[in-house]
Amino acid sequence: MIMFSIRRCYLMEKTKAYTYAILLGTIPWIAYVVISPFFNKAEPLILGMPPLMFWNTLWLILTSLCLYGAYKFELGGGLLE
Repeated sequence: MIMFSIRRCYLMEKTKAYTYAILLGTIPWIAYVVISPFFNKAEPLILGMPPLMFWNTLWLILTSLCLYGAYKFELGGGLLE
């Protein structure tokens, strides 16, 4: 009984999990395609890098976190079994 209630709390509704996973998967795309042209400048240097290179390096790390979160939402929603 306790195991069932813990599992039920952990599992999300499938449509909600799918929606959150899609949103998390879309955020890096928006960062790379829509926002990155605004950072295409030579200066100021951020950590010794031009702004676009810093932006791409930052989102390389954040994309991994977003996709990990999307995977966890799909796993919690029972979409991956």
